[in-house]
Amino acid sequence: MFRPFQRTDGLYYVGLVFMVFPLAGTIWFGYPMWTLAFSVLFVLAYILTIHIRNQYPKTIACLWFYMLAYIVSMCFLEGSMVWFFFFLSNLLVWRFGDDLWSYRMLSYMIGLLLVTFMRLLFADNLASQIMSILIPIFVVVMHYFQRQNYMEDKIQKEIYQKNKEINLLTAENERNRIGRDLHDTLGHTFAMMSLKTELALKQMEKGQYDAVQKQLVELNQISHSSMHEVRELVNHLKYRTVAEELTEMERLFGLSDIAFTIKNEIDMDSLAPVIQSTMTMVLRELANNVIKHSQADDCQIIIRRRQGIELVIRDNGAGFDELTGEELHSIRERLSLVDGSVEVSSSANPTIVTVILKEGGRQ
Repeated sequence: MFRPFQRTDGLYYVGLVFMVFPLAGTIWFGYPMWTLAFSVLFVLAYILTIHIRNQYPKTIACLWFYMLAYIVSMCFLEGSMVWFFFFLSNLLVWRFGDDLWSYRMLSYMIGLLLVTFMRLLFADNLASQIMSILIPIFVVVMHYFQRQNYMEDKIQKEIYQKNKEINLLTAENERNRIGRDLHDTLGHTFAMMSLKTELALKQMEKGQYDAVQKQLVELNQISHSSMHEVRELVNHLKYRTVAEELTEMERLFGLSDIAFTIKNEIDMDSLAPVIQSTMTMVLRELANNVIKHSQADDCQIIIRRRQGIELVIRDNGAGFDELTGEELHSIRERLSLVDGSVEVSSSANPTIVTVILKEGGRQ
């Protein structure tokens, strides 16, 4: 029936220190003795409400209305008890996450309005009337800000959960890509080596030793070539941060005699790991395209925040023969995992490619 104690539950208990006022009122300030039992039952109801599981809505409703009745009735006895509405406000926001139209929220507002009206009715001076209005307004405003904090916290948790899901999808995609790369890199190589080995054995049986030697030389070349391809594949799998990738790009562009400038307007450390990983792979592929295919001698990269993380890559190379909307297919496929997009806004001289990544992932 009750859930285990959680680390955040201690924050609920801090408020119980204010129960010293109604208890002290019974002992020293002439409150009726029945308020002592009433207050003890309020504390018990409050603690039960914190820990009872949501599978018991009727019990929760009974506890809720008892606490509300306690606060409203005590306000008739002592006006300053209106501050105890904060007990209910905390439960509404952090325990239940209720919206405006829940029965708890509606009863909370009705109780607060009733107390406000009665205090105005029985106030004996202007100052008391003003306080009768200001305190409930303050309570409602504080409830609003608590609600805003709760919603922001909830959104952050949802983003964190989405990032975890995206990381899993990215890992699955990487496994699939690794499988494809290994198949493409090694599959045909082993098939060719098998055929050449069989051919060499047959030639050896026929005494064609020169032909066998030729096959062995070709096998040696194939094995060295495959080793190089596997090393390249492994290097591509190594994770780099965006900052490390940009440093590597500077080195590669320098070796290729391509002038390279970077304009970075964001703090890379603030980015989620999945965004950094995606940016790294996208930058790597775009850099390879510029170096291998563009015939450019100048390249500029701009990294900034607009509607998300925006990468703009501009070069003065040959560009694309025509724009079909299907350019950079592998980049589009990778960006689909993080709800990103890529657009070629200028096909040549300059060629401008804009990549946008949404920091919250799919919404």
